[in-house]
Amino acid sequence: MTVDPELYPWLSVAAIAWGLADCFFGYAIFRVTVTFWGIVGGLILGELGAQSMGLGTGGIIAGMVVGGVVGGVGAFLLYLAAVFVAGFMFGATLGMLILANFNHEVALLSSAVIGIIGGILAVKLQRTLLILATALLGSFRALLGAMYFTQHLDWVYYVTQKPQQIPALIDGNRWLFPSVLVLAAVGAIAQFGIGSRASAANAKRKKE
Repeated sequence: MTVDPELYPWLSVAAIAWGLADCFFGYAIFRVTVTFWGIVGGLILGELGAQSMGLGTGGIIAGMVVGGVVGGVGAFLLYLAAVFVAGFMFGATLGMLILANFNHEVALLSSAVIGIIGGILAVKLQRTLLILATALLGSFRALLGAMYFTQHLDWVYYVTQKPQQIPALIDGNRWLFPSVLVLAAVGAIAQFGIGSRASAANAKRKKE
């Protein structure tokens, strides 16, 4: 995936904003996030389908609308699958962060195993694991976006074309692991606090 250099600052700002939103409010907006990406995927597939059938501009727009609606509804209904994926990504990211300064291939294989375990636990313990997953993934995403401004890092290249090189990226930037953990810890504490306040407010309303 080749990105226009002029778009990189905007994409990086978007990655930072999305990362921070996930880090501090990930559990609260998880369903919205899943639905959003379902809509995006549906729009893309609808456009591709309409183009493959040789439809005109109107047909392409109609295909995108139908694809977006179907994708959004489908993603919302596939909530548990999204929960598993979030747990898997949490486990895989945590594994890579911890093992990146060991053998990089071992880090990749181990992160896949840890990811599967994380996915299973996320389905069983949804709220806790989703808070931890969104906090960690959001923190990592935000810092990758910030690295464009500090190091001109081509993070889209790592994410879309060379994810197997991410352990080497982490290993080469020793400050990244502790920074991700600190920001993720702050975000997770904030999310647990928001959840506790919401539960207390609901309990108070029930008593009234």
